[in-house]
Amino acid sequence: MVNKNKKMSKTVLKQALGIDVSKDSLSMSLGVLRSDLSKDFMTREDVANDTDGFVILEKWLRKSSAEGTTPIIVLEATGVYHESIALYLHNLGYKVSVMQSGRVKRYAQSLDQRSKTDALDSRMLAMLGCERSLDVWEPPSETMQELRALSRERSILIRERSIERNRIHAIEISTISNKGYIKRYKKRISLLDKQIEEVKSEMLKIVGEDEYLSTKMEYLVSIPGVSFISAITVVAETYGFSLIKSGKQLVSYAGYDVVHRESGTYRGKTSISKKGNRHIRAVLHMPSMTCIRLNPTLKPFYNRLKPNKVKPLIALVAVQRKMLILMYSLWKNEKYYDSEYEIKKAVKNKSFTAQDRCKLELTTS
Repeated sequence: MVNKNKKMSKTVLKQALGIDVSKDSLSMSLGVLRSDLSKDFMTREDVANDTDGFVILEKWLRKSSAEGTTPIIVLEATGVYHESIALYLHNLGYKVSVMQSGRVKRYAQSLDQRSKTDALDSRMLAMLGCERSLDVWEPPSETMQELRALSRERSILIRERSIERNRIHAIEISTISNKGYIKRYKKRISLLDKQIEEVKSEMLKIVGEDEYLSTKMEYLVSIPGVSFISAITVVAETYGFSLIKSGKQLVSYAGYDVVHRESGTYRGKTSISKKGNRHIRAVLHMPSMTCIRLNPTLKPFYNRLKPNKVKPLIALVAVQRKMLILMYSLWKNEKYYDSEYEIKKAVKNKSFTAQDRCKLELTTS
């Protein structure tokens, strides 16, 4: 009987491979959760973050995994460096979960893990995979990957153009000015302008050739103040909202989640975390300034918030957050922007309240 219980206690319930990804290497730890809720971990030497390293990793994983159990792969999103190994293992049939850094950090804090090494991080990811039920990652379509690459190229070009404009301004107002300098700077700015337009044209062409994407984009650009570029950047950076399950998750992904800092009598400054996708936050700044002038929904929202905030920028950030959720809602529900939606919603809620009150009166009378 003792031997039987001992055997049962060693039954494998779940396995998870945690991979800590860096630019050049992959650190891994295989976690095993048993029926007595004990956990064991196996590690091996780091492998290169390339095809040869992927092959070595997968051979070790097959050799080390318990029979009859397929491990889930847990990675932390690290720019673009995690994408190749995630796609490689996904194509081999493994379930892959790509975690956002904020969630991983909160889990590490719950374990009171203060040291940070690649080995510890991979072990922590393996533990997370063993303990939690995680969403399975699906690779984005080639169209979405291409759109994101173009969107980020455009961001780089705009940043470079801004730098060149600042330089030419400094030269023009300096005491010693050289016409040759100015001419060459203007040529560079002209080239950047041309390339920015070329990138936009490519993005328009891709969307135009995809009927599904083209229809979806019409819902987003129906929002007054939202341009094609701002909409397609949000879509590309979220891969068409494919892994977004709620508005709250989207807000956190973009770094618009609010962080409160209070402890005892201490009252710190409340701000957004900014621990999310900076490309989304950057592209929503200018549209939000247009929306507070033109948008029938967001303009009164901004005017209502502005007097209560120390800085107008705080109210503007709130508009960006609301705009992002609005874009997500229209995309998911496949609806065009309705300027009277809030009014209709208020009337509908009022009607439901009246009906509930009437039912209550009939019941109690």
